[in-house]
Amino acid sequence: MMSAEKSWVLCLALAAAVGCDASVGGPGGLPGSGGSPPGSGGGVGSGNGGASAGTGGVPTGGSDASVGTGGASGTGGRGTGGAGPGTGGRVAGSGGTSGAGGSAGAPGSGGNGGAGGCVQNIACTLSPPPSTGDIYQDCVNRINQFLTQCACLPALTRATDGEACANQMAMYDAAMNSAHAGAIANICTPNGSQNECPGYASNSQVIGLCMQQMWSEGPPPTSTCTGTCYEQHGHYINMTDKSVHRVACGFFTTSSGSVWAVQNFLR
Repeated sequence: MMSAEKSWVLCLALAAAVGCDASVGGPGGLPGSGGSPPGSGGGVGSGNGGASAGTGGVPTGGSDASVGTGGASGTGGRGTGGAGPGTGGRVAGSGGTSGAGGSAGAPGSGGNGGAGGCVQNIACTLSPPPSTGDIYQDCVNRINQFLTQCACLPALTRATDGEACANQMAMYDAAMNSAHAGAIANICTPNGSQNECPGYASNSQVIGLCMQQMWSEGPPPTSTCTGTCYEQHGHYINMTDKSVHRVACGFFTTSSGSVWAVQNFLR
């Protein structure tokens, strides 16, 4: 945790009844909970947000909705394609029809669309992508799977330079039996905003279950989300923060076989 910038930190509750902490402040201008008490523990596979997406309020089209540009006019007359935004702001406009006495307009090029373009579906439930054999890359791939396939957002870059710190935080948190203890104690940098899966049964459960639970919290109902709101939607907020461009994952397995995993989202 940088001294000049406080972090968002949030975890999912587990069988060991590990609490979820939330610190004040955070990147992107959205304040944290202002020192609200930690959330209570739950069973394995539980987590704030559950299996369904969060409700209401935040536009799913996004402020970056693109408008198809092609087909604005045909030769000699106005085409009809590309006049409006594609589905979810991502699908290109179709080709314009012939204007009177003119030829058809060119296909629109404003979105990522056309056949196979991204259609936003925040409430998605996805099987994890195939394992690469590298758990750190699998972690990044899983986050990017939700960002690119469900939210139509850009993928994050793997921050290999932050993985040693992330591993150190995961080990420290396991030793303290307290999620985000390392981030709060500022044991290393960089850290950024942080999500955490404390005490899961395996690395594959972290990738397949914990991250789906985080995503399924969904967007908050209002643009200002603090206190209980942040406890319910904070993992999703951290994952989709548009000021974030990189992510460093960290893992630690205890002698009893439980896995502590952190994801530090970096600008």
